[in-house]
Parts: sequence; structure tokens; C-alpha cells
Amino acid sequence: MLETDVVTIGVPMLPDPARLSALMAEATSTGWLANGGALHSRLERALASDNCGPGQSLALVSSGTMALMLALRLGNLPEGSEIITSPLSFAATVQAIAWCGFRPVFADVEPDTLTLCPRAVEAAVTRRTAAILPVHFLGVPCDVAGLAQVARQHGLWLVHDAVHAFGVTLHGRPIAAFGDASAFSLHATKVLHTGEGGFVVTGEGKAPERLRRLRNFGLEAGRMTGPGINGKLSEMQAAMGLALLPDLPAEIAARHALRARYDAALAGLPAIRVPEGRAGASPALTTYALRMDAGLRARLHWTLAEDRVLARDHFPLLCGPGTVWPDAPIVTTTPAPVAPLVGPEVLCLPFHGRVSDKDADRIAAIVRRVVDEEERA
Repeated sequence: MLETDVVTIGVPMLPDPARLSALMAEATSTGWLANGGALHSRLERALASDNCGPGQSLALVSSGTMALMLALRLGNLPEGSEIITSPLSFAATVQAIAWCGFRPVFADVEPDTLTLCPRAVEAAVTRRTAAILPVHFLGVPCDVAGLAQVARQHGLWLVHDAVHAFGVTLHGRPIAAFGDASAFSLHATKVLHTGEGGFVVTGEGKAPERLRRLRNFGLEAGRMTGPGINGKLSEMQAAMGLALLPDLPAEIAARHALRARYDAALAGLPAIRVPEGRAGASPALTTYALRMDAGLRARLHWTLAEDRVLARDHFPLLCGPGTVWPDAPIVTTTPAPVAPLVGPEVLCLPFHGRVSDKDADRIAAIVRRVVDEEERA
């Protein structure tokens, strides 16, 4: 094997040092380092302009997990309620449910998009169900209309986990335009980041002031008026986000170009397929995922690693043997759950603006070689 630079699954954008220094100096010159300072407010306004629809509002919080927790709490759900969610997601989705004192109920996914299936959700609803927490998995939007219909029919709070879906639009609308609330991450692994952080977009008329109280100990005029937590974003984190905003268009363009290059290089491989998108949705900006037989995935993952390419085999199931919820079933309307079959098929390739054309071509060549070897075996 030739010695080459390691290509990792993700690399955070790094800000211009002078730009970041100037923003941090602005914060330190005022001595206002937390609790909704000028930089915090500026970043909220900037993000709201691209991520909110008419009548919606945006609130920055300390992490994507906190965004999920506060979005759930915003629904005034009874303690111990059941929350229907997907078994295919990062651990934070279900951990947010548990930390809020709710009980996760797992419903099956659609075989093509790998997102939560409305028919399975309908079958999972009981008298204890209070909310649905779908995931825009791998940046592919859920069936927002189908899930909204189930939520309306049963009077359920509908929160979308949009951590994979920053910058995605559906039928020309921001992905956060759907549901009662949407939770996003600004972790360093995301397209735009604040190091650690997140934000919640609340639906039209969904009391944004209550969300702001929830992230600040439930305080109003210094007096605790209800439940709350310290979920705020600091001025230093806001400075990072603001410093990166001017570079965001170039990063998005680089990811679109990388997707097109991968698509062209991997076309015509019958053993490899890209998870289907949702009609009317823009391409995902966070991940480039492939699906394949689990055995081929394991061989490809290992071969890429040998060639210093660090892909990621997403995602282990959140329920079933060996998990925190070993006895939790996956509610389905098919003879057998789809999620355990499709989860082991997913492999995500390096996908960020620091993947060069040479890197992308090398990665694609490895994929094609492993697939060819598999077909000849």
C-alpha cells in the first residue's frame, strides 16, 4: 500500500483566525460572555433567515441533544408518556427521550428512504402516546405529510430530529417548516458548527418565548415560572458560528460537487446503491451514504481503512439484543421489521469540503475494486 494522507469521514470547517479573534474580542470587550449576548443574538438572526418559514422562530441551545430535549419539553407532555421514534438513528435521539422521563417506542422504517414509516407509527399509537419523534435519517426527509396526518388524528406533538438535515429543503421550503418543532445540531461534525451547540426551530404560533425560558432554568424576570435547564449557547460558541458563516456557501458548494463526483464515479455498480431521497427534497449536506449487502459492507469498510480512508458504518439499532432496550419490539406493518435488515447495509464515505478530487477518485476506485472482486469471487 502506498503511504497517503488519511481521509476521515468528517473534518470540521475552521474559521479565519483573524475573523474569529475579532469576534471574540468583541465579546470580551463588553464582558458579556453568556446569557444571550450580542453575538448570540446575531447568530440566531442569521440562522433564522435561512432555516425558518413564515411565523417560525429559532432559538440557539447548547447541543443537538439539548435541542431534542427542549423541543420535546415544549409540548407539555405528561410525565412517562410514550414517544414513537425510529430504531435507526444516532443514540442521542432516544437518549433525549429517556432524559426527559419519557418512554421510547420504536416503529419501523420505510425500506427505500430508511425514515420512519407513518403506517408503522399509526400501528404503534396507544393511549399513552404523546408525541412522534421522526428522524430525517442521513439527511433524507421523512414523510412529513404522512406523519403530520397521524399526529393530527391522534392529537400528538410532532418533533423532527433534523440533525442530519441542515440546509435541506423540501418542495422549496426549509426542512424545519414541518411539524411542531425541529431540532438541529451545531456540533463540529456538522456542516456549520459552533464547536458544540444546536438550535430549535418552533412551528408557527408555538410560543418561542417558552422555549427561551426552558433553556434558561425556566426563569422569567429572575423568577422560576416552570421547568427549565441550563441549555444556553455561550458567546464564544456564537463567535465560532459567526466566524464560519462567510465560508458556508463555499463549503456547501464543495459538498455538492463531491456528491456529483461520487455519483458519476460509482454509477453502474449493481451491488451498490445510494439510499433513495424524498421527491422534492434537496440533496443531503451532512452525509454521502451507500447501501450494499452486509458482507460487502464489512469488506469495503476494512479495505478503505487499510488504504487510510476512514468511512463509517452507520447505524446500530437502538433497540433489541445488546442495547439499552433489549426487549423493546419494532412495531411494523410488514411480516418482519425492515430496520434490522437495512441498518447493516449502510456505509458513509468521507464527505466534506477537504476531500480533494484526487481523494474522491481514490475512494471511488477502491469501492469499484472491492465490488469487482466480490462479483468475481
